[in-house]
Amino acid sequence: MGYGEVVGNESVHWVVAHEDDGGAAVGLSSKQGRGAHPKVGNDVHIEKSARGCDPISLAEVGRRKGHGGHYRVKLRFQRERDAQAAAANVRVRPEDGMYVLVVDVPVISRREPDDAPAAEIRIDW
Repeated sequence: MGYGEVVGNESVHWVVAHEDDGGAAVGLSSKQGRGAHPKVGNDVHIEKSARGCDPISLAEVGRRKGHGGHYRVKLRFQRERDAQAAAANVRVRPEDGMYVLVVDVPVISRREPDDAPAAEIRIDW
């Protein structure tokens, strides 16, 4: 198990974490006091998760990639019918005073992690 997230905060902060069977973050390495989000750009902290800060201004997020001012999330499906079914079942839920879209994306079996196709879930900024 695990999770990844991207947060705008006058720059882009990101986290990728691996969790054990009980849901606790698994330690990757131990650098005293470096498990929190970095406060300066192009820095990465690794403790129980990898946390980084990209100093890009929020106004520049996505601009170079053709989706200025937005994060772009790509969800990959092996079959069109699976993508259509997922699109038809997108759920909108309230969470923390805002709204989230929930989409279930099936996993793709590969011999090696770098084998095609590309990642099932990708986010660009």
